[in-house]
Amino acid sequence: MKKFAFGFLLLIAVNALFGFQIANRIVAIVGNEIILQSELDEGIDFMKLMTQVTVPDSELVDQVLDELIKNRLLLEQAKKETVDVSRAEVEDEVEKNILLLKQRFESAEQFQAALQNEGMTERILRDRYRADIRNRLISQRLLAKKGLTNINITPTEVQRFYNTFKDSIARRPGQVALAHILLIIKPSSTSETQAQNKITEIYDIILRGGDFEQVAKSFSEDKSTSQKGGYLGSIALELLQPEIQVVVNQLKSNEISPPFRTRNGYEIIKCISRKGERVELAHILVQTRLTRADTLQTQKTAQNIRSLLVKGADFDSLAQIYSDDPMSQDSGGYLGEFVIAGLQEPFRSAIKDLPAGAVSEPVLSEHGYHLIKILVKQEETVLSLEEMQDQIRSYLFDQQLNERLVEYVAKIAMRTYIEKYID
Repeated sequence: MKKFAFGFLLLIAVNALFGFQIANRIVAIVGNEIILQSELDEGIDFMKLMTQVTVPDSELVDQVLDELIKNRLLLEQAKKETVDVSRAEVEDEVEKNILLLKQRFESAEQFQAALQNEGMTERILRDRYRADIRNRLISQRLLAKKGLTNINITPTEVQRFYNTFKDSIARRPGQVALAHILLIIKPSSTSETQAQNKITEIYDIILRGGDFEQVAKSFSEDKSTSQKGGYLGSIALELLQPEIQVVVNQLKSNEISPPFRTRNGYEIIKCISRKGERVELAHILVQTRLTRADTLQTQKTAQNIRSLLVKGADFDSLAQIYSDDPMSQDSGGYLGEFVIAGLQEPFRSAIKDLPAGAVSEPVLSEHGYHLIKILVKQEETVLSLEEMQDQIRSYLFDQQLNERLVEYVAKIAMRTYIEKYID
């Protein structure tokens, strides 16, 4: 093993003297290079986003740290071998990888939510991709210079792999593209009027000087908050229902809103205080009661709409007229493409035996009644060897290349000082 250079020992001493923060302590030494806790944390976050794993961070520590050590070893060797890659090559690969990652999410909103969940922005993601891709390209070029990428995958190897694993790798799951018309079960006009009258009377009491907290205790139908004077707590604005967020955005501290309709009934909101993007709220709720007759009426309406569709009415047009789903209404009810086996009930059963172009009977979910149209349907198939051979050849090549990479890194590691400082 190589001994430390005096300068590096001095660096360690200075860090110890001035108290390296625990959040950025040294977790490994590779030759004259150090790996910090912050790099390890970033690597764990990056891996979780790439793989969508849900295991605890503690289970990824060794895997990510070993990858960081491997990259340090390869980069140091690349310097000695004068191997490098251009910025243009790296940026081109970054763009390709970002695009592929986005395609794994159903929408741009889900992609942004995943980034936020890992404490990232797209800019930070690009920076981490940039470093990862540069390391990978340099590794490939270094191995090529050593003649380690001369790998020949024979047709026999491809055939053997296909025969062994075709039940798992060649099976293409059934997929569908769906659209729907959603009919939310709504209270009768009588129930609606009763709720409106009650919330108006409550608001009059407040306007005449009634104490909001006492009025909430006496009249609010939200059992979880009424005895706390309607207190909802401190809430991030972005987490509020859209119709509530619109009202709250117009309130100042200690202001009370007029009654307004929400998905739960009629509400009066009190803004107790505001701090940045958080608001402290209390409310009074009057529910609109649903009856069995309301459910039956909604089911009957759904049946009538289906009858029009069976007779040839345009699905897109009826979705725009009748659907209560604001996210899909303007796009003709389009929901997207789904793996059939991954559909939740009752939707999977509803479309299971229907062909492309068919419309389901009314399907009841927690949201209301749905009429589901199967736009495209692809049953489960098993891909042939001819369809799979390029993927298999690429997989076997990468497998053998990785084995050679591991052997090559092990040789470099044998002549490099490596120390880990992980509990």
